[in-house]
Amino acid sequence: MQRHWLVTLQNISSSGRSWDADVPKALLQDETCGSVNVLPGLTGDVHWRLELTRVAKFFHLSGDWKAGLMRDCSRCNAEFEWSTTGKTERFFQFGSPIKEKGDEQDSDEEDERAYDFIAKPGDINLLDVLREDVWLAWKADVICSDSCKGLCQGCGVNLNTDTCQCEQDDSNNPFAALRSLKLDG
Repeated sequence: MQRHWLVTLQNISSSGRSWDADVPKALLQDETCGSVNVLPGLTGDVHWRLELTRVAKFFHLSGDWKAGLMRDCSRCNAEFEWSTTGKTERFFQFGSPIKEKGDEQDSDEEDERAYDFIAKPGDINLLDVLREDVWLAWKADVICSDSCKGLCQGCGVNLNTDTCQCEQDDSNNPFAALRSLKLDG
């Protein structure tokens, strides 16, 4: 794995560090690079803008990313490229989440944040952070387009690319009787 994506928090200066890079698809799909599940179906590199700042004893990691993945449409079952974007937002702190007797929080603002507690020196694999964020943005049902017609309920043909040859039986339709109604206009 490239050392570029391994960060040690203890070495971060007060001015912080920032990235604006394309994370290689090969790294995100390499099982030996990190512990979070790899991202299947990536269509290319993932663009990631990221900033890591140090605020007193805390570290704030924030940014945004954009990725393309091959998915199957939930309506027509055709494979398509799903473009998705997301945000990265993490707070890190050295130590343990277990409080000692007599320990008090410094402020109410700290109570509202969810911190990832990490042992010194604070090694973070940024590839794992990105993989987690993409997995969290994953939607179970995605469609190839808003105009997707889906599959025919009778024969299963993709109505976006083919014409259905099924005979339409409207006899069970409660509005079928309206077809025989003669309207004078």
